[in-house]
Amino acid sequence: MLKYKTLSRMAPVFLAASLLAIQPVMAGGTTPQKSKTVTDPDKAATLVGKKIDAKTAAANAVKKTADNMTKSQKKAIKSAVSALLSTQKAIVMLDKKDAKKAMENLEKAVGKIEVVLALSPDLSLAPINISSEIVDMKKDVKGVKKARDEAVKLLREGRVQDARLLLSGLASEAVIHVSSIPLATYPQAIKKAIPLIEKGKLKEAKEALLLAVGTVVVEDTVIPLPVVRADDYLLRAEKLAEKVDRSPKEGKQLSALLKAAHGELEFAEVLGYGKADDFKGFYEQIAEITKKTRNGKHGNGFFDKIKKDLSGLMKHL
Repeated sequence: MLKYKTLSRMAPVFLAASLLAIQPVMAGGTTPQKSKTVTDPDKAATLVGKKIDAKTAAANAVKKTADNMTKSQKKAIKSAVSALLSTQKAIVMLDKKDAKKAMENLEKAVGKIEVVLALSPDLSLAPINISSEIVDMKKDVKGVKKARDEAVKLLREGRVQDARLLLSGLASEAVIHVSSIPLATYPQAIKKAIPLIEKGKLKEAKEALLLAVGTVVVEDTVIPLPVVRADDYLLRAEKLAEKVDRSPKEGKQLSALLKAAHGELEFAEVLGYGKADDFKGFYEQIAEITKKTRNGKHGNGFFDKIKKDLSGLMKHL
């Protein structure tokens, strides 16, 4: 999965509950769409049931992020959120010229930060919010290739902004945003504000605190939805491939699922979620599995390698 970090200046408004109740949102007002491919995965989905959608993929990814946290990490996160909220309350008190209550809240914030560092001494970033964003385009493989070729033509003509506009929507992905406060600078900013308050320099103290709570590091993890869908198709296909008394109807379902997985991987490739060499082996393996399961043939272990390789691709991206 693709990961990258950015330093953001944000309004100091965060919800502690957001770590417990996370809802994926659509980017730029985009509505979730079922991605079509040259092998028509929607037809396969009709045979076997509900196709995994963008919201499901995002929700699963966010849940996995939360589930992977240890109890100490979860406690550290709650303390970090409490520290941030206490700092925000201090800012409100400074606005009201109430230095005493501002100081009390900053003392609470310092205490909470100490808890964070005690629970996770090696932690450099304390997460305060997790959210998700979805971009799930409507084009198929042919449409993406056409748009890509047109963009190349525009770039050759020097029409960079036109090409940028054309390429901006070429994505099918869930992006998980983890916002964190930097522990290397946050405690110092709070401690810097305390003597300013003691000296009656409330305006300067408020500015220091606003800078602290407004500086957030955002780590984004990009999850290619076509790869997630391909994995889902293969898991369903594996169950049918292992079935001894598979019916003719189930045989058709198996064939359709393998074609759908191939189509989603081709869609991922054309969107640039990996290089051509990353996908070549998958196509060969699907062809081999198709051959091994043709005419009602069944068996175990046919999918072991492709599942392992697909997991490796997700980690490599």
